[in-house]
Amino acid sequence: MKHQILVLEDDMDMQEALRVSLRDFDCLFCMTLAQGLQEAAGDWDLILLDLGLPDGNGLELLQAVRLESDVPVLVLSAQTDQPVILEAYAQKADDYITKPVRLPVLKAKIGRLLEREDIRRFGTVTLYVSGCRMDGAAEVMLTGTETAVLEPLFAAAGKPVSSQRILRSVARRTGFDMSLETLSVRFSGLRRKLGKSGLMIRGDRRHGYWLEEADHESAS
Repeated sequence: MKHQILVLEDDMDMQEALRVSLRDFDCLFCMTLAQGLQEAAGDWDLILLDLGLPDGNGLELLQAVRLESDVPVLVLSAQTDQPVILEAYAQKADDYITKPVRLPVLKAKIGRLLEREDIRRFGTVTLYVSGCRMDGAAEVMLTGTETAVLEPLFAAAGKPVSSQRILRSVARRTGFDMSLETLSVRFSGLRRKLGKSGLMIRGDRRHGYWLEEADHESAS
């Protein structure tokens, strides 16, 4: 399945160039900050973010995203002033590329960030998304569906993740539309598996689910 990228870019010529250059990815293009904020809650593999949007500064979206996720964000901007670039990094942008853009360089940077995205960490536990396994106190093998359930929890770094977001991750990565009842059953099995690696799943349908590190007694 293709990687999904959210692109915020209001220049039509630049949009067209990106459509051609990024045709190997599944891209959704937004022209305004308002549209981007509405779509940012989706399960994206990467966000390509212009700062100079007609209705606001793209850094507002970066701030909102970082409250929920560590999805890679690559800033694409005509602004070359050092304070602007430093502010983007302070807001936890993963990279910053200035316009005019050299498209092969942009694709290389995207590829590097997506490669990093294949590895998720929480505490001392590492989730290998493509490999469907976890390494922590013990190595644990996972099914593709279990990996799709866990990936947004790892990405959220201990913050609650809604059931709907987890279900979107499963649908995108496996093509399977899972029900809430089936998700609850999956969590029962995953709690046992995660205990071997030193992690616990907390939460419920109403409040969302999140990861915590288990103490030694709980993990044993």
